[in-house]
Amino acid sequence: MSYSGLLVNFTGQNVKEFTITGFDHLSHQKLLGFLIFFTYFLVLLGSGTNICIIATDRRLHTPMYILIFNLALVDIMFTSCASITMISVLLAEFKTISYCSCISSMYFYVPDGFGPNHCCQLSS
Repeated sequence: MSYSGLLVNFTGQNVKEFTITGFDHLSHQKLLGFLIFFTYFLVLLGSGTNICIIATDRRLHTPMYILIFNLALVDIMFTSCASITMISVLLAEFKTISYCSCISSMYFYVPDGFGPNHCCQLSS
């Protein structure tokens, strides 16, 4: 039996996007979205400042500051994965996420799996 003969009775459908539900019952979606956006901005500002200061000052290239540098990178990666989707759902009211976007976010977010965060955490 050939491989093409196995797929003749395939009646499934490929998933192209996911619908995000659960936020419809919130009364102040825009306020929550703004708070998440403001928190995300503060995280980027603080971690980016740490990264810039440690990268530019040669005296800070010691193991303790390299650990802080790596933790700031991991902090940016984690918050970017979760916050961007939440901001788009709450502020821009995009209720769907594409399959590729979901998988790529999961790639960076899953700490014990297959993402580069695991490597950054181990190097810390």
